[in-house]
Amino acid sequence: MQISTFISENKAKFIQRIWKLLSLGVLLVAFLWLYKSFNQEPDITYIRLDGLQKIEVSSSEYPYFTYSITNGHATFFKEKSLLYKTVSATTDISSYDHYSFTFIYGDQQQVLLYYTLTLNELSTREHQLVEPSTNCKEGLLNLIAAYRQEIRKTYGALLVWEDVDRIFPMYATAKITDIYSGESFHVQRREGNTHVDAQPLTAEDTAIMKKIYGGQWSWDRKGIIVEVGGSRIAASMHGMPHGGGKLDDNSFPGHFCIHFLGSIIHGGGMDIRHHREILKAAGKLPITH
Repeated sequence: MQISTFISENKAKFIQRIWKLLSLGVLLVAFLWLYKSFNQEPDITYIRLDGLQKIEVSSSEYPYFTYSITNGHATFFKEKSLLYKTVSATTDISSYDHYSFTFIYGDQQQVLLYYTLTLNELSTREHQLVEPSTNCKEGLLNLIAAYRQEIRKTYGALLVWEDVDRIFPMYATAKITDIYSGESFHVQRREGNTHVDAQPLTAEDTAIMKKIYGGQWSWDRKGIIVEVGGSRIAASMHGMPHGGGKLDDNSFPGHFCIHFLGSIIHGGGMDIRHHREILKAAGKLPITH
């Protein structure tokens, strides 16, 4: 009876020890898994520049404009490949404050990155937040700077009439560029309290303006860029001489009107056709006739 009791007690102790060892093993495995999860190296992705045919830059601010670079990539990037590390997932890309970078290769492969300026966040097409290398970040910022420079060359600033009235005072001259044809001519502001009443400076300027309108005067509105006082301003004009004119040697019988954001026509109120053309000149609407 004593031998049987001794065996039973030792068997119970043995089973207890086995359970303890198994429990410790499970805890050790769980600890190692958690340690690996929290200390896992982020995925590193390389963007190769060899074989790159084109880089396209666009933004939510100017949705109808894309800046393309087909050569000179070394101007923007110091190394032959770019790298970034995946940090975490993000819910969505900002719809109102982001830049898009598309790297296009000869085999039609593409790499797409988004940069949100205000949050200083870079993410991928798959909505993964990433941490760029120093060279990658500097290159993307250089691309943004080149993109912004092209924007300034292409569009005018969207300034309200009260600001324009100060920048473009009475008797000042300005350069007018038609956004459709690219033709330019010069004018002088002669009158106007709620918009600019202008006249072409010379007969040559009048000829260019008439050419813009297909050789005949018209009330049609056209988006234009007005360069005056060091500013490039989005505006709209019509092409019909009317009223009186103060310049006698410009072959223009009267004056014509130039409108800016918030300016008012002679009959009162804003003209929706002028407004649309102003938005086109500012890059907020597509440039279509």
